[in-house]
Amino acid sequence: MAFLKKHSFKFAVLALCLAMGIYLFITNYSQSSGGSKMPVQMAAPSFAMNDIDGNEVSLESTNGKARLVYFYFASCPDVCPPTTFMISEVEDQLREAGILGTKAELISITFDPTHDTPDVIRDFATRNFAQLEDGGWEFLRGNDEEATLKLARDFGVSVKRENDTFIHMNVITLVDKKGQIRKWINGSDESLTPESMVADLKQLAKE
Repeated sequence: MAFLKKHSFKFAVLALCLAMGIYLFITNYSQSSGGSKMPVQMAAPSFAMNDIDGNEVSLESTNGKARLVYFYFASCPDVCPPTTFMISEVEDQLREAGILGTKAELISITFDPTHDTPDVIRDFATRNFAQLEDGGWEFLRGNDEEATLKLARDFGVSVKRENDTFIHMNVITLVDKKGQIRKWINGSDESLTPESMVADLKQLAKE
């Protein structure tokens, strides 16, 4: 019992990684074996949160655009910064294509609204090369941590608070113009490229 208690955090991480691998394998298999490249998976959960300037952004207010949704927290010690940097490269390419903010939108939602104040989020975004002043990428925070964690899980992102940090799946979700989840992407996949996500978003934007 003492051994299990001592290593409970490690076991939780291992179990979550295993669940993520199985989950994404099943998702990717269903996509590759179906008739459509990105079949409808489920309706995206509704949400309404404020951006770092205090403006409300909701799922409904961004309908009509292809969306990339990513859950993170600013003090994340590993996967969130490099994944956010990769999304910044998606941002650059969508802007160059002339569709960012008009036909495609990037949305990052913090797990940790208590510690991730607007200033903290702005610093995190800037350090990872998000171009906040140009629009098209919304960094959102809710008012309640538990509600945000539930939203993440409803989006298909497993997450658990562990003391002062979060154990979570590093998942990027693609949502179509009608508010339907079309694809889950493993943000830690070494073969993942910004170009592949841009291609997917362009496809959804054309539908």
